[in-house]
Amino acid sequence: MPVIDTYTIFGAWPAGGADLSLERLKAALDGREVTGAIAHTTDSVFETTAETLRSSYHQVKSAGGLSPAAVINPVSMARPWEYADAIAKQPWACVRFFPSLHRWPISRYTPFDKCLEAIKPSGIPVSVAINEPGQITALSRVALTREMTIILVHIPTECVSEMEAVLPLMENWLVSTDGLTHLGLLEEMVNVVGVDRILFGSATPRGSIEGALRYVRQSHVPEAAKEAILLTNAQRVFGDRLATD
Repeated sequence: MPVIDTYTIFGAWPAGGADLSLERLKAALDGREVTGAIAHTTDSVFETTAETLRSSYHQVKSAGGLSPAAVINPVSMARPWEYADAIAKQPWACVRFFPSLHRWPISRYTPFDKCLEAIKPSGIPVSVAINEPGQITALSRVALTREMTIILVHIPTECVSEMEAVLPLMENWLVSTDGLTHLGLLEEMVNVVGVDRILFGSATPRGSIEGALRYVRQSHVPEAAKEAILLTNAQRVFGDRLATD
């Protein structure tokens, strides 16, 4: 069954020791029926500037079969909403935010609100990394998120009940499987929010794409549901922003 991995990364990792090179990412995807993947560079996360965004875009586009994800840091970037406006006018696959890593509050944070205002007309999906309880609830209280495609990634164990409480209220939100590891949780999520709102993501090469694929393929959901999670949901959500081999 063909697969689209909606969450991958590559680049230097400050903690050291891990090989997160573009070559390793491509090798990890090879031979696993992955026909497309969305990637961002670690440089664009740890040093978010116009230059790292440009570099990230060109590195991903030149790799073949990968679609670039932009990263915006509304704390360190001057007038980040202007970057958001420029990104929205280019063929990025999505825009990613990391509130815990970049240390900004999700709710009532005007730079983030202004970034969403700039992004919204384009319809480009917005990915938000969830790291602690309260963030999903806070995100649901940002008015524009009710009108945009929002993808929750990295959801930890302690945020699962919050995710299940909020997602049924936010019909345009989706969740990535890159944070889901609990036995039976995928089946529960299909029942709670529906199979159409779950995207396959692995966080490879920092995460294991083999393990992430096994988690979906060995779950007790119908084969049609697995195909939606692994392939067709991504095709619907990202459309022609998605590059494929």
